[in-house]
This record gives sequence, structure tokens and C-alpha cells, in this order.
Amino acid sequence: MLTAAAASAGAYLATGSWEFAAGAFTGGFWIDLDHYVDYVLVERQWSLNPFRFLAYYLGNRARRLVLVLHSYELMAALIVLALFLKNQALVGYILGAAMHMCLDIVYNHDLRHPVRFYSFAYRIAHAFEATHLLRT
Repeated sequence: MLTAAAASAGAYLATGSWEFAAGAFTGGFWIDLDHYVDYVLVERQWSLNPFRFLAYYLGNRARRLVLVLHSYELMAALIVLALFLKNQALVGYILGAAMHMCLDIVYNHDLRHPVRFYSFAYRIAHAFEATHLLRT
């Protein structure tokens, strides 16, 4: 959340646009909502208790990692969309999400292949199986 807030503040200072800043925060922080969606829909963990959610992921108990929002393919589609819409919030989202994914690549040491992991096609090729995607 701190990096998203910093990106948002920097985005506002650089552009003076609240829309751009809000998009940067959303991309930097709310991108992680896909972890919660995976937790409920893919892992079938019905407890919405945030402490159980964190214990589940931090304990590396996830069996499948779909993570739709964490993908180069989605980012590419959003960039194309942003070129047509010229929407400041969307451009900010792309910036924030790109920052988030770059930080994940650098600091997430649980991934076998951090750069490849963020390709949705790569995860599909491994059937989203955590045993293939994470270090054990």
C-alpha cells in the first residue's frame, strides 16, 4: 500500500491530475484483489477473514495461481485501450500496476521464474498449478 500511495502522490505531483493519481493507486494496490478472487473462487476458501486469507497465502497453501490481474497480456490490452480512450485514470492504473508487477518480480522470491510467471499464457501452460510455478 505504501508504494501505491507513493506512486499516487508522485503521479499527482507530476501531472496535477487526481484521475491519474487515483488510477496509479488503484493499479498499485487493488491489483492484488485477484489474490482474493483466487482464494474464494479457485481455492474454494469461503472464509472472508483477512487473517485467514493472509495465513493461507503466506503459508504457501494455494494450489492454483490464476491471478488474472497480474499478467502482461492484460497490461498490453489495457495499453491498447488507453491509446484509444486517452483516459487519465486508466493510464494511471497501467502505471501503478506496472510498478506493482515490477516490484513483485524483484522481491517475490517464491516464484520459480519471476519474469515468466506474469505471463498468463505461461501460467495456463502450467495449468495454474502452484507446484510448477512456485519454489517448494
